[in-house]
Amino acid sequence: MPLIKASCPSCGDVELTLSELRVLVCSTDGTASYNFRCPSCTFRVSKSAEKAVVDILLSSGVSMSFWRMPQELEEVHDGSPISYDELMDFHYQLAGDDLFERLTGTGTGTSKED
Repeated sequence: MPLIKASCPSCGDVELTLSELRVLVCSTDGTASYNFRCPSCTFRVSKSAEKAVVDILLSSGVSMSFWRMPQELEEVHDGSPISYDELMDFHYQLAGDDLFERLTGTGTGTSKED
């Protein structure tokens, strides 16, 4: 079985079988990458790949998967971005013990409009 040499950022060069490597192609913009789980440290490694590298990997028998960018990236957003203070306020609201009561209006003296 052919082995392919790849590089793990933690372990350096490692040898992989064809089934341990996968090519991923974004059908939205055509960019490609390959990923694998390092056999030494078990970290998931993903690296961008030029067309020539993709062609070599595919001709060697590596499997390929397609993925798409989320359509939400194409949405038009009006208004200003959320501020740090707004984010912190939201965090504290979610962390509160009375979140369900505030959302449903079933708490003591609270309503959905509060």
